[in-house]
Amino acid sequence: MTVALAMLVASCSGSSGSPQGTGGTPGASGHGGSGGQSGTGGTTPGSGGASSTGGAAGGPAGFAGNSGLGGAAGGAGKRGQDGGVDAATGPGGAAVPSAGCQHTPTLKNSPSTTANYNTVMVGSVSRRYILRLPANYDNGHPYRLILSYHWATGSASQVFNCHTEGIDCYTTQSPFFGMWDLSGGSTIFIAPDGTSGQAADSGSTNSNFWYNANGQDVALTDEILKQVEADLCIDTSRIELEGFSMGGAMVNTLVCTRPGMFRAVAAHSAGGQPLPTTCQPVPYFASLGSQEVGGQTSTADSFAKTNGCTIQTLPKPPTGGHVCSMYADCSPGHPVRWCPFDGSHTPSPRDSGQSTTWMPKEVWSFFTQY
Repeated sequence: MTVALAMLVASCSGSSGSPQGTGGTPGASGHGGSGGQSGTGGTTPGSGGASSTGGAAGGPAGFAGNSGLGGAAGGAGKRGQDGGVDAATGPGGAAVPSAGCQHTPTLKNSPSTTANYNTVMVGSVSRRYILRLPANYDNGHPYRLILSYHWATGSASQVFNCHTEGIDCYTTQSPFFGMWDLSGGSTIFIAPDGTSGQAADSGSTNSNFWYNANGQDVALTDEILKQVEADLCIDTSRIELEGFSMGGAMVNTLVCTRPGMFRAVAAHSAGGQPLPTTCQPVPYFASLGSQEVGGQTSTADSFAKTNGCTIQTLPKPPTGGHVCSMYADCSPGHPVRWCPFDGSHTPSPRDSGQSTTWMPKEVWSFFTQY
């Protein structure tokens, strides 16, 4: 395998301070297939807002079209006394319910520290993922969905229950990159498993990577979404992606390959796959340690260009700390946030003298503005 990917493997296997592989040369901005058209926002609290229309282009086979990116801003609605769906969920507009709303779930939930796997077929290969539902799941309420992609040599089980790995959650992090504890029962989480694959330049075979050979990992995500949207009550206008290391590179690939499908993305220390050469604007969050290979120009600038932002050198982190900055002049609804930190390869860095990581709150705040 390449030197960059070899460093990425060592880093994700738990060796402290190893640099990540670079994400490849940033590609020029461009356009993929179009997603759905946005619908209108909610009107009055408790009533049903209009849904977004499905897009014809850009969706995977078997979908009834992509959901739109949500409507214009509506008033903050409240759940009706009869348990009805909100009219609006905040600035992002009305929820767009999936076909699984009002359906009694049949998929396997993992409510504790023991993983229960669901399976999908990708061609002739059986693939698997872990699903975690809110404790008081309501099949009449469309939920935000976050898909979390593990690092090279990691696993879905380590994203779901991070205490199963020797490096113990990459520094005291709770499940799903720390997002589960912050969600307060508002969100459904999924962690897919990577697969063994062959590095194109070396012929070596490794386990639990995101090589996406022949698009197989994009197809995995397509099949997972098809299955969960038919079985669960998902707000299809609020499906978001988060990944670390090679998982961060995988979410970059997904959001550009399936334009209009995902509302926002967070990529931590992305590397191991080249950056997509074309993409459509999308809200984008990126982080990277100062001891890693790359920097602002390795991923964040590329998405900022796609989003029409002004490219300029953003602040560097102080010794032992972090700094988060917004790019200026991005196209409406497509912010880019860059959070470098003074440290090594991790999705959950801690500032000097702090016992917990600041990262989950940053990502949660970014995601929940929609």
